[in-house]
Amino acid sequence: MSPHVSSPRLRPTWSPSFWVACMVLMFGRLQALIPSEATPPKRSDEQRGLGNTPLFPGVPTTPLTTTSVSIDEKPPSSTCEVYCSICDETPLSRVQCYSEFLKYCRTNFQNEMGNVNATDWCMWDKVKSPYNNFSVCSEEIAECLTLPWPNRLVEDMFVEIHSSFFQECPTETLRDPPPNVIFALVMTPICLIPAMVVLVVLKTKNGDRRS
Repeated sequence: MSPHVSSPRLRPTWSPSFWVACMVLMFGRLQALIPSEATPPKRSDEQRGLGNTPLFPGVPTTPLTTTSVSIDEKPPSSTCEVYCSICDETPLSRVQCYSEFLKYCRTNFQNEMGNVNATDWCMWDKVKSPYNNFSVCSEEIAECLTLPWPNRLVEDMFVEIHSSFFQECPTETLRDPPPNVIFALVMTPICLIPAMVVLVVLKTKNGDRRS
C-alpha cells in the first residue's frame, strides 16, 4: 500500500469575531425560522432560474450543471435560512461565501477520512460514506444559495480530494480478449451468412414449385 498522503489542515482566514457573530446569528434566528401558515410569496422566473441562464453568472458551470432549483428539492428552510443569513451578514458575495462553505465541507471530509485506516482508502466500502457526505454537503449548500450544482468550484474541490487521498489507488486496465475469443466472434457471423443464403434460396425454390 502506498504511504499515507496527508492533506494540509484548513486554516480559517477569518477573524474569531466573525465566527462568534455567525454563531450568535444562527442561535438568534431560531425563533424566526419557525414555519408559519402564511402562503410563501411566488418567486419570479428570474429567481426560479428558468431557462438556461445561471442564477449567478459568477459561478463557472459545467455541462452537468443544473441551472434551476425547484422548491421541493431544496433542503429544509431552517437550514437554508442559516446559510443565507450568514452570507448576507458578510461582505462576501454568494459565490465567495459558497467557496468558504465548501472548505467547511472539505474539512468534515478530511476528519472522516482521518478515522479511516490509510490502508483502506482505496476500498470503496470504507470511503463511500465520507465521499457521499461531502457530495451532499456541497449540493445542499448550493441549493440553499440558489447556485448551480455541480459547478467548477465543486469539481476543483473533488480533484483536490482525489489528488490527496486516492491518487495512489490502483486502477484496472482494460485488456484485449484472447485470440481464440476474437476468432470465434469474427468467424461466427461469417459462417452464418452463407447458411442464411442457402436457406433463402431453398425457400424460394420450394415456393416456385408449389405455384
